[in-house]
Amino acid sequence: MRSKSLSLIALVVASVVAMPGLVQAQQPTRIGASIALTGRDAVQGGYVREGYLLCQKHVNEQGGVLGRAIELLIHDDRSDEPTAVGLYEKLITEDKVDAVLGPYGSPYTDAVADVTERHRKLMVAPGAATTSIWEKGRRYLIMVLSPLEASTAGTIDLAARQGLKTIGLIDARARPAIVKGALELARKQGLEVVVHEAYPPGTTDFSAILHKVKAAKPDVLVAGAPLGSGHLCVMPPLPGSVRARPWLGR
Repeated sequence: MRSKSLSLIALVVASVVAMPGLVQAQQPTRIGASIALTGRDAVQGGYVREGYLLCQKHVNEQGGVLGRAIELLIHDDRSDEPTAVGLYEKLITEDKVDAVLGPYGSPYTDAVADVTERHRKLMVAPGAATTSIWEKGRRYLIMVLSPLEASTAGTIDLAARQGLKTIGLIDARARPAIVKGALELARKQGLEVVVHEAYPPGTTDFSAILHKVKAAKPDVLVAGAPLGSGHLCVMPPLPGSVRARPWLGR
């Protein structure tokens, strides 16, 4: 039975490739997604939406997938995880999309993956990179980005090879994977963590944290933050020989 099914699939694919004129008359392949288009992650979510639409444009200009155009159905989850969960349920059960793409960000992806797993709907997740999402036995989730936990490996390796001895870490509680990985990498390289501070979402005043960094005098500073956290990218110059390196994550 399995062999017969595979043969039928192969025959259908061969027919699709051989008769593009017939295929163009078919309905487009509908792909659904929920993205943060409003709320705190709207800037980053907007970039993801633009990327998805650009992909749709390029694919369709080249004849689509197996001759079928793709049509994106994108909803706004308003930067809210429960809303995202409900939207993926709707995409699969009501909108009847053929496939789904992931939302922006690891927290949202982790939440909606339970929905796609339950419905056995494959989800490609180009907007998430926290490895814990893929450590839960999920079978219908595809990772695209390299793990956030390894994102500071080059910086910390360079610091160790340059003879630096101490490191400071500034940790965004909304995206802890970057600094979690940096902490482990620093220990493996023999760097002493002299300051490790975390801040909650919505923080705009980093004075208290930076005063602690100043007092600890680390040789190198790694600041992990969600994409779009421009306040960390434009931190005021740090005192002494401290070298600041922001890392942005999903």
